[in-house]
Amino acid sequence: MTRDLDTDPYPGPPPGEEPPTDTQPLRSRLTLMLFAAVPVALAATALAAAIGRLDTALFFVGVPVLLAVVVGTMRTGDSGAQLFQVVTVTLLLVSAFLHEGALCVLIVSPLVYGLAFAVWTLVRAARRIGHHMALGGVLLLVALEGALPGTRLNPVQEVTADRVVAADCADFVRALERGPDFDAADRGLLLRLAQYPTPQSAEGSGLAVGDTWQFAMPMGGIETVVRSRTPSAITFDVTADDARTTRWVTLQEARLDWRETDEGCRAEVAITFERDLDPAFWFGPISDVFMTAGAKAFLAGLD
Repeated sequence: MTRDLDTDPYPGPPPGEEPPTDTQPLRSRLTLMLFAAVPVALAATALAAAIGRLDTALFFVGVPVLLAVVVGTMRTGDSGAQLFQVVTVTLLLVSAFLHEGALCVLIVSPLVYGLAFAVWTLVRAARRIGHHMALGGVLLLVALEGALPGTRLNPVQEVTADRVVAADCADFVRALERGPDFDAADRGLLLRLAQYPTPQSAEGSGLAVGDTWQFAMPMGGIETVVRSRTPSAITFDVTADDARTTRWVTLQEARLDWRETDEGCRAEVAITFERDLDPAFWFGPISDVFMTAGAKAFLAGLD
């Protein structure tokens, strides 16, 4: 028995039929990112920057929500994977556009990914039941926090820290009159890892009402004036602040009090500040953590 030599042992597809390909999903994802989601996100970022709303939920909530809506409403295959890719590319591009460091990206990433996938899930569900308008109204309200006057939630926050600073309070007051001596080793692990800016040196005219103190920061500085003074407490008002920390918080006042205890002189500092970033549910706790660490570092410079 012989084989017909004219028969192709590896037959191709019938005439007129395109060969199967695995590149179609890749093409659709690239098309989605390059011509739909990423340009929309970058345009929204540019708009938020133009109207001065990069520190509000309009940016931090609005952009991931917009991405989720764009991807969720498109009839593509694995849109969950596509959303992850789109968010990742957009996050990297926006961070480069805004000159943000790796720490800021790490802090914001859980918020961005979490919101994007939560909204994507809602959009997919709403598409099935046909309630797009109700979903859009809820998302609009969430994204407006901080974008309009009177829409911020608890922007003024306060943190406290305490520490035994001397054997007795008389020694502490004398040290306070000389001014704090900041040591990089006192900044704590969080501030060192995050490279969060804290005062490097301080110079002042005294502790009487009206006396001023200047705190030098890695970039810029903070100026304060003594507002009130008692034998065991002092309050400073912040009169000028051009430090890099103003990207996240604006300092308002600091109160320092001290008392004798069995352990020695225990001082407590309370720092009042306005949080400059929204939404509150995310940046409120983060601001508390970093400002508390900063308050502890300040007290460490007084012992």
